[in-house]
Amino acid sequence: MMYNEDHDIKIFSPVKKVQEPETVVIADEMKRQAISGNLQKAKTLGDTIAKSFREAANKKELLHLSEDCGVAELTRSIKDQAIILSVFAAEYALNQFLTDSLLSTTAISQLYATLTEDSPELYSNLLASTAFSFYYMNIDMKNLDTEVIGKTFAVLCDDDFNESLFCYGKTIFVSSVENYKKTVETIDFA
Repeated sequence: MMYNEDHDIKIFSPVKKVQEPETVVIADEMKRQAISGNLQKAKTLGDTIAKSFREAANKKELLHLSEDCGVAELTRSIKDQAIILSVFAAEYALNQFLTDSLLSTTAISQLYATLTEDSPELYSNLLASTAFSFYYMNIDMKNLDTEVIGKTFAVLCDDDFNESLFCYGKTIFVSSVENYKKTVETIDFA
């Protein structure tokens, strides 16, 4: 009869892979994007878009869109909401069309840095506004419904059932996103 002894049996525990901390991965990615020039391009993109808000507010562009939708009077409040919606559309577009989250975050950060310097009043309005919260609460980022954007815009203009404001908000968002998409496409990321 044979007796089995346990003294020569070795039990190996699986070796855990040491994963790099997330900060190291992010730092490496930042370094790669900086070396390729993409970070600077993302900053330039954010800066360019931010500077377009003041121009849009001063141009008759907003007036023409409101007339096309039948908005009877483009009040200061409605105009402010239109600019805020344009900024929201820029943030949305940068997140959608810059597939690298580091680049979209960089572009958005630069957008707000430029707004802080160049348009402090607009930036203050953005900070004081709850509009972004309403837009984000009412949309699904993957399946965006522009009808919801239009309705939310009308609500933020304190006229929930105004079809003209509904049309105006929807039109601002759609045309803004399309313009920002074209701007993103002009940047030659490595």
